[in-house]
Amino acid sequence: MLDEDIKKNIQKCTRCALCIQNCPIYEIKKDENNTARGLICKLSGYDKKHLLESEIKKDLKICLNCSKCETNCPSKVKTSSIFAYKNAVLNPSKISQRILLATKLLPIKILYFLNFFKKKPKNNLETNVLYFKGCIAQAQHKKTYLDEILFNPNFACCGLPYLTCGDLKNYNKAKNKNIELIKKANKVVFDCASCKSAVENYPELTEEDKKKLIFITDLKNNFKLKENSKYKNKTITFHKPCHLAKKDFEKIEEFLSSINEIKYSRLDNIDSCCGFGGSYFVYHPIIAIKIALKKAKTIKNSKADLILTACPSCTMGLRFNQLFSLNFKKTLELRDFINNELTK
Repeated sequence: MLDEDIKKNIQKCTRCALCIQNCPIYEIKKDENNTARGLICKLSGYDKKHLLESEIKKDLKICLNCSKCETNCPSKVKTSSIFAYKNAVLNPSKISQRILLATKLLPIKILYFLNFFKKKPKNNLETNVLYFKGCIAQAQHKKTYLDEILFNPNFACCGLPYLTCGDLKNYNKAKNKNIELIKKANKVVFDCASCKSAVENYPELTEEDKKKLIFITDLKNNFKLKENSKYKNKTITFHKPCHLAKKDFEKIEEFLSSINEIKYSRLDNIDSCCGFGGSYFVYHPIIAIKIALKKAKTIKNSKADLILTACPSCTMGLRFNQLFSLNFKKTLELRDFINNELTK
């Protein structure tokens, strides 16, 4: 994001404070310095040389990058992109962070190399309808129905892990590779809300390019429950990832409600965060645990037999917070639920 774009977005902020009431960090810390309005004011002061760099760096690092402020902003300020880029510039990754991230992504890079020599599954749709298979799905090496009907050209990481830890070099490298593939595609199908959100925030993509980016529920498939499914006549619910767009969430709810022989029930406090935030849990464990325990209580109070979500990081976060609350409900990604429990 260019400095000029950041300045324009800062000027759009009306200081209405709607972001504060939706900020999971403010709910824990009660410090407006960590909210979007507080950070916007500080960035404005920093730009006018009224504040020192040291007076804003710490607050930027605490941002969860959950996008709730941006989602609820009436002025459409691109807060997520502003804070992520400014944090990356003011808090560039240290050697320890790069080692941690490199270790985390090493299995994925090995799989990318191995997959290069493997025969690609046949594509039964258009040859330029691509599957953006996220890093964790690649590392788990799962083969699902999406691998059978879509072509996976081995996109690079969406870049979000690099951006949030301040590694702009690798972020731009991954971003540029993905943009090149997207430009050539008719459609790009996502099953991870965080990946889709990160790619949609590439400033180099045009509005026409962004229209190519779709979620798995946009694929017109009529599914029904398998005869031997253990969730027949059971209640399922869905945890809405912070980065899941409203329109995609509505389609997911419509899809789950349409499946016969299961009951879909909306989870209370549907917009509440799971607390995991990818690597956020590593750097801010106390804040993450407090957020996670709030979500765990909501899940515990639900009558659902199965918790679904659409982000592998959220899946791990939900399992973790249930461990803390000593409440164990089956948690699956939407893609795996479709693959394991449904049939056409």
